[in-house]
Amino acid sequence: MTEPNTFQNAHNFVMNNPQFTTNPQIMQIEKRGLNILLGASIPAAAYDSSEHPRHCHPGTRYQYIDRIVKWGLNDIDQGHRIFWLKGPAGVGKSAIAQSCAETFAAEKKLAAAFFFSRDNRRDNPQRLFTSIAYQWASKRRPYAEILKSTIHDDPTIVDKEIPHQFHHLFVSPLQELSAGGGDIPERVVIIDGLDECAGETAQQAIIDIIAVSIRDDTTPFVWIFCSRLEPHLVATFNSPGVSAVTHQEELTVSRDIDNEVSKYLTDELARIAGEHGLPLPWPRERDVGTLINLSGGLFIYANTVVRFIGDRNSLGPQDQLQTVLALATSVAKEYSEHPLSELDLFYLLILQRIPTKILRAVQQILLATTVPYVGGRAYWISKLLGLSLLQFHTACRALHSVMKVKEDRIVFYHASFMDFMKDHRRSKQFCIGSDPGLALRTDLMQRLQVVCNDPGVESQCESRVH
Repeated sequence: MTEPNTFQNAHNFVMNNPQFTTNPQIMQIEKRGLNILLGASIPAAAYDSSEHPRHCHPGTRYQYIDRIVKWGLNDIDQGHRIFWLKGPAGVGKSAIAQSCAETFAAEKKLAAAFFFSRDNRRDNPQRLFTSIAYQWASKRRPYAEILKSTIHDDPTIVDKEIPHQFHHLFVSPLQELSAGGGDIPERVVIIDGLDECAGETAQQAIIDIIAVSIRDDTTPFVWIFCSRLEPHLVATFNSPGVSAVTHQEELTVSRDIDNEVSKYLTDELARIAGEHGLPLPWPRERDVGTLINLSGGLFIYANTVVRFIGDRNSLGPQDQLQTVLALATSVAKEYSEHPLSELDLFYLLILQRIPTKILRAVQQILLATTVPYVGGRAYWISKLLGLSLLQFHTACRALHSVMKVKEDRIVFYHASFMDFMKDHRRSKQFCIGSDPGLALRTDLMQRLQVVCNDPGVESQCESRVH
């Protein structure tokens, strides 16, 4: 028997304010699946988040950016689907990664980008593949549809070991998509700061998992890694199974980039002069030359100098500039072969200018950012140290050149500063690690115990710790 058709023989009818409904069960699956994935991701690690690193200054690092972009867009060498950009701290790897991510995104070739940052709490290896999957799902609806159902059926996928995550989030859905005749275009994934991912074993596992996927041709991605030359990473990238699918480029500390540092400093100092209405020419050409020499081939030095000179909580850019220029004599006297020796002297200068009355509070704030439960958040640090939010922000302003408080959370401009603060040989009396920081750490742990024993915050402490 044929079912009656409501619209059979209907002519010239009008529907006023029609309302169509979607199966609520299907909608709930979609919402639950992606919400679980989002909850297991780190949105702040994406290239377009509010915490993304600065891209390269126009006209700088173009040779590396062009090389990487051409590699990613044209797939010049089909066998090498991993690009490892390696180099020491401060040479501009993250800025290059950010510039490349923006270019690939504009060309619609970017699947995802993830920026690890140990000091900014973006270092959990369990959240790498979930974040990449979420970013790519937001761009590829067919893939997203499969992923929604997969995670809805098994929400524990996001908490599995990373090899299992990779299989369930990428390999299996892509096989299903391919079997259904779906289009799987090649896309770029950028992973910056791999050396800041928590745990050397996890860092090596990430590389191995991706290398296997390339050899087995289970994913459509080409991968760009940026990291320091840590011994375990060098060994992993040079192992037979990984090196066979990897192209390597090294960024070095070199005075060959003085012209690029000069362009950056000239443009940024001209901007500061304009903001403060300084009479031109300022600064003098020879002063810019001194700053270039002080930078010693490190972009991080030039970046920090610009923030220091432009600090609005100072006596003005002219006074700040003279303070930096005075470092030239110290560098000449205390030069060492350490690649960050000039930067260390500048970091010491910044710390020496902190008023004595707030120095201990500044050190405690920095130390508190290393406590997992605290996580660099203003509320928790203030409560832990017994500071008002006004006192907290006042103390943080003393470190304007190396960090900022954004959306009630401390964000460091570069990992080199906290590396410096934890190393007594470099930060001397200001150190927050090893023996010189023992009193600070003892005091902090006592405060932490008191706060966590407070019934009003005990449950929140536990959730933070776990």
